[in-house]
Amino acid sequence: MKKFLHGLAGLLIVLIVGVGGAALVYGNGFNTDLRNRAFALVQESPWYGQAVGGILILLVLLYLVTWGRPRQKIRTISFDSDGGTVSIGVSAVSNFIRKLGDEFGAVLSMEPRIRSRKDLIRIDLDVKIQTGTRIPELSQLLQDRVRESIRDGLGIVEVSEIKVHIREIIGAPPPSTSA
Repeated sequence: MKKFLHGLAGLLIVLIVGVGGAALVYGNGFNTDLRNRAFALVQESPWYGQAVGGILILLVLLYLVTWGRPRQKIRTISFDSDGGTVSIGVSAVSNFIRKLGDEFGAVLSMEPRIRSRKDLIRIDLDVKIQTGTRIPELSQLLQDRVRESIRDGLGIVEVSEIKVHIREIIGAPPPSTSA
């Protein structure tokens, strides 16, 4: 929306200034009747000139306000410690958790999603694993390891829940031993 308003304001400024400039050049150089009519209009009702000037000022202000890149809102998790408040970016916590997946040979990839509300943190782990992995045991180990690492490594004590979602099981099934 901001980009649209910026473009629209710029276009209107260019059009108004361009038309006004063209009228001045044409009226002063080629057609004195046009110049006389434009000045007569302003002399009869001075508010025309004030209105056009006010619109131009507002358009320029709108153009300047919408200039530049939109700032991205950085999501953080904040908690109180002995020395004060600590804020950690959600993306930093996600990267920290993602690296924990490397500790497990059966985990091929792990993508955390973090939801925080006041003092509660919820973590969803989207995991791709190898075929033949015992899912209940791996899920419990992942939950324990993530909770421990968040507490010890980042100082975040209140993790309300950690959900493990097995998104994909990759690899050939183990050979069957039938006689």
